[in-house]
Amino acid sequence: MSDIETLEQVAEVLEENGYEPVVSEGSVSIGVGGQEAPFAATLTINEARQELSITCQLAVLGDVLDDRELEFTVACLDANTRVRPYAFAVITASDNPDLDDPDEWPVVLTDSLPLGDLSPTELISSMDSLWSALAASWDVLHTGMDENE
Repeated sequence: MSDIETLEQVAEVLEENGYEPVVSEGSVSIGVGGQEAPFAATLTINEARQELSITCQLAVLGDVLDDRELEFTVACLDANTRVRPYAFAVITASDNPDLDDPDEWPVVLTDSLPLGDLSPTELISSMDSLWSALAASWDVLHTGMDENE
């Protein structure tokens, strides 16, 4: 396959590499993280920035215990150097006006890949990096959440 330019091509590459993509209007979704803790990753194309965005929701901000918010925030920032090219982020009302309740703001891992010369190998490399980032995120998640969850 030549360079990736569309979500249909994204889905094709993912399927060829063992993922089960679900294509909907404006996005491709896949499950990642294995049987024990499946997470949903969503891939979208930002036309204005000419990039493919990969976002994997780990939790919502309301999952973080009130007395652990500071520790959780510091753990996220500290882990960003270990989960590269992914980064921890929170999707807020400034990103999505429908998210008016901060407890519902998604805590995500995110990466973006420039379009134009995005190869299938680069996409799969980013997906491999997502698996690594998920593994590194467990300690961060447990820093802010109930040990029994």
